[in-house]
Amino acid sequence: MSDIAAELERLREALAAQGQEHVVEPVSAAVVEEMTRRYGLPAVYRQLLRAIGWHALGITPGPFQQLVLHAAPELDRAQVGFRGPRLGDESFIAPHGWRRSWVVIAADAGDPYFLDVAKANADGECPVYTAMHGTGTWEPILAASSLEQFLRILTAWVRIVVPQYDPHNPEEPLDEAQARRLAAEIERIDAAAAAHWSV
Repeated sequence: MSDIAAELERLREALAAQGQEHVVEPVSAAVVEEMTRRYGLPAVYRQLLRAIGWHALGITPGPFQQLVLHAAPELDRAQVGFRGPRLGDESFIAPHGWRRSWVVIAADAGDPYFLDVAKANADGECPVYTAMHGTGTWEPILAASSLEQFLRILTAWVRIVVPQYDPHNPEEPLDEAQARRLAAEIERIDAAAAAHWSV
């Protein structure tokens, strides 16, 4: 099984090196188990929720603005507008292709990152998808073949993209050498998902 806690720690260390600290406050097992019961969460994602703790982990810049990995206490709110119209109401599934087995685990500039829990394997791993909001339909795009690879890609992103970010000029693209380095690193981690991360 993946060592998700170790992958998350590498991501935190990369963020800390860029001045983005993440304070970890433990989350109770009861909260994680309640989310597991409610959404059928796979084992590896439960590891991640325990390792993240009580508060979300944010990355600035994410692929577009800021990518936020949700903590267990925020999962219900993260599903609003997808599984139901308001907190605690799962009376409908978002139209235009959203599936009941999709669980939002992160967001970036309004675009969800989600697990398809119906595709969890015997080890409790699960692919991570994203989809663009505002297109009229939810078309899943592979963001990572597993949660472990998702964290590795985010760590590469933080090491390569974040140091180049200028908040006064947020639209400034990576220079060609850095873009090639990012593409090569993501291709090495997860070739199947590389297209999503191209900049």
